[in-house]
Amino acid sequence: MDSARSSLIAHRSSLALIAVFALILLLPALLQQEVFTLRDHFDYFQPLRWFTAQELQAGRLPLWNPYNASGEPWLANPQTGVFYPPAWLFVILPFATAYMLYLYAHLALLGCGAYLLFRRSASEGAALVGAAALMFSGPVLSLLDVSNNLATLAWIPLALWCAAEGAWRRGGIVLALAFLGGEPFFAGIAAVLYVVVALSRRAHGTVILSRVDGEGPPAGAASSRPMRGSFAVYAAQDDSRGKRLLFAALIALGLSAIQLFPFLEFVRRSDRAAGLDPELILMHSMSLGDWLRIAVPPKLGLSAIDANLSQHFIPMVYVGIAVCILALLGIRRRTVPWLALLAVTLVISLGPRFLTQLPITLFRYPARLVPLAAIAIAALAVAGWERVRPNRRWVDLVVVLVVLLDLAPHALPLLQSAPFRVDVVPYPRAVGQETKILRVGALDARQRPAWIAGYLNLYERRFDMSTASPLASDDYMRMYRALQEKPSKEGLAQNGIGWILTSVRLGLRPAARAGNVTAYLHSDTMPMAFLIMRNPMTAVPARARLDSTSARVTVDAPREGVLVLLQQNAPGWRAEIDGREARTFPVGDLFRGVQLTRGPHEVVWRYRPWSLFFGASVTCLTLLAMTLSLFVKRTR
Repeated sequence: MDSARSSLIAHRSSLALIAVFALILLLPALLQQEVFTLRDHFDYFQPLRWFTAQELQAGRLPLWNPYNASGEPWLANPQTGVFYPPAWLFVILPFATAYMLYLYAHLALLGCGAYLLFRRSASEGAALVGAAALMFSGPVLSLLDVSNNLATLAWIPLALWCAAEGAWRRGGIVLALAFLGGEPFFAGIAAVLYVVVALSRRAHGTVILSRVDGEGPPAGAASSRPMRGSFAVYAAQDDSRGKRLLFAALIALGLSAIQLFPFLEFVRRSDRAAGLDPELILMHSMSLGDWLRIAVPPKLGLSAIDANLSQHFIPMVYVGIAVCILALLGIRRRTVPWLALLAVTLVISLGPRFLTQLPITLFRYPARLVPLAAIAIAALAVAGWERVRPNRRWVDLVVVLVVLLDLAPHALPLLQSAPFRVDVVPYPRAVGQETKILRVGALDARQRPAWIAGYLNLYERRFDMSTASPLASDDYMRMYRALQEKPSKEGLAQNGIGWILTSVRLGLRPAARAGNVTAYLHSDTMPMAFLIMRNPMTAVPARARLDSTSARVTVDAPREGVLVLLQQNAPGWRAEIDGREARTFPVGDLFRGVQLTRGPHEVVWRYRPWSLFFGASVTCLTLLAMTLSLFVKRTR
């Protein structure tokens, strides 16, 4: 009993230490109420989280973003995290605090999940070493600024633990949360690894304690081990693995359906590549030289990227010299599965050409697989330390300290922080307020505010022709790139583009300047909504008010015509004219319109995608079924 109690105390102490370790790197920014600012923190995830939280706090479900790409599905993008419970922090807490706590929660979750997974085959001390090595590794900390990748990755060790334990109910919940975290690619990998681990569980997993009465083993028992007295322990054949996998899959599918089905509908009409060259699809592929840097301390410059790397999606791949040595010691027959995971990630991260032949280009930046390799290396290090460690708790803590002192200082350039601000765009509010913005020329990453990069336009509700979303309408993006290459006056007018950001000189009136970027005004353009009439061909401006669920347009039509709204047409938009349902149709293949008669009219488009309602129904039924099953189980 004392041994069991001592083990429980060590177990809880290890989890508490992991929570403390996760806080070490984030505590300075938390105490100063600042946020990280490196790369995607600044111009992508912070405006994305802020806009989503603002809409939810206003009581609106953000189904649509009218400000980017002439309108785009918003909730359908899993990165928005509308249905992801940890993301609800942004609704109830001040933004800077919520942003840092969100990162902290997932770093701690990753460490705790890794500890539970490693503890199944090692001591508490060795598992603690492995968890610390993973949390502070360069590939993991490099994901802080792409928090959707971090959020989904954080659930993978816990999913593998559930699979190894045969906890199918918890496994289904964890897999659903992994997808809701915002990175479908990692979520798919988590599902595949879950299936592999679940199917590879030992077949003899059920223990039957039976009285020895001379009649042989009980039904289903495969082998026995004698005990004192008149009892024996039998190992029963477990034939329920397939059934448990099915239940876990149904739970994961059901709980994530509310996000999954809108996402799949968006994917069906989208392609992130949208005609990109195969070389761009494989950009940020690892090289063999990059892989050697996992054991070489990096030199991060002002850009917080190891200049010795050929790819820059993962700024730092260093996992620690001590960790690599322990990983080499951990190569044994029972660690072959971890070696296999490491080998697969290495091959895929090199960017093989077959990745360009996939039916839809969801795979990009092959280097994103390096954090999965970090999990495998940490697991090998656990086996290596378990092989040589003395049975002393304090020695484990010394090794953890060595790992932290080796890894933490190198990560400091990744943790640049500053007070959170929404007034970062250096142009008057008029730029992009009524008409759209188009960028011409190569964007300079050092002047992101001047280029209104990423989703910075969302802070002040500026209309932007482009989008930073991982998915976009294929047809729209082809049109957009063609317009960037040859920005004709007719093309600018037809798309409602009133502002051009560029670092080259144009024959237009400059309205504002920031750094070497100039905002040019193109006044001869169409408004967001207008009425087109024939005989003669005439356009009459209309007044439009757009939000995340609807578009309301008022116009006084001198005669019959077509009301055009320069927002993308997408499945789910329904129109009403003066309170009566009307047919909406595509205009020019991309935008949408309705037919109007003479006189004053109010046209209201509402976005109600069927995929959301279908997915919500499936999720509600799944929650109901799980609740009833728990009630029946307790009653029995």
